Amino acid sequence: MFEAVAASRSGERHGLRLAAFASATGSAGTIAAGDRLKEAYGTKIVAVEALECATLLENGYGEHNIQGIGDKHVPLIHNVMNTDLVVAVSDRATDHLQLMFNSADGLGYLADRRLVPQPVLATLRHFGLSAICNVLAAITTAKLLALGPDDAVITVATDGAAMYPSERDKVAARDFGGGFTNLDAAAVWGEHLASVPTGNSLECTERERNRIFNLGYYTWVEQQGTPIELFDARRSQSFWIELRRFLGVWNEMIAEFNDRVAAA
Repeated sequence: MFEAVAASRSGERHGLRLAAFASATGSAGTIAAGDRLKEAYGTKIVAVEALECATLLENGYGEHNIQGIGDKHVPLIHNVMNTDLVVAVSDRATDHLQLMFNSADGLGYLADRRLVPQPVLATLRHFGLSAICNVLAAITTAKLLALGPDDAVITVATDGAAMYPSERDKVAARDFGGGFTNLDAAAVWGEHLASVPTGNSLECTERERNRIFNLGYYTWVEQQGTPIELFDARRSQSFWIELRRFLGVWNEMIAEFNDRVAAA
């Protein structure tokens, strides 16, 4: 994807730099793409989580509504020692923006007052809660790193709005009196898009990486019985590089599983 976008700008004086990759941690499969991007492009890896239960940032306390991104545990397959930034996003922002992107008044406000192009509006209405979370984190990353027009941040729209009609009804009833007006849209824009916050973030020093890494000890060694030697081996990048020899086998297993599910 990045290479295709970069190629479309090939006639411009300055090339496009892949500055960062932002991904909610979840079970840590998607964020693993950051390892490849860092190796190829020097990309910074940004781990994203919910502010209301920030595990990497605040050691995991509370609960949140950004469905599908996980909490309270550091996944065993998360290459923590290769993470550069942690960004937390509030579920208030994802709840409100998903409602706005699926409201006639919300889309009207974005078109008429913020001049958002129609093709973009047609895309926004498909974004689910974790997809919006990732986009907000990407914006936060661009601000934190003071990126410019020749810098790119990649993220992933990991879920669709079709999964959450009942969530939108709940948010509308709880926060907007059961509806969603043009004035509500203006307020949501002002709170969540006009000035995306950067305060709930962390630049990962070696000490912070080790702190986050050690958070997984209780889950994986004490509770799940992972041998301490295997747990600790994950601190080294050579451990993750060595795993690449299994990629072909894993791809075959995934394809086989998908075929079985499709046939069921």
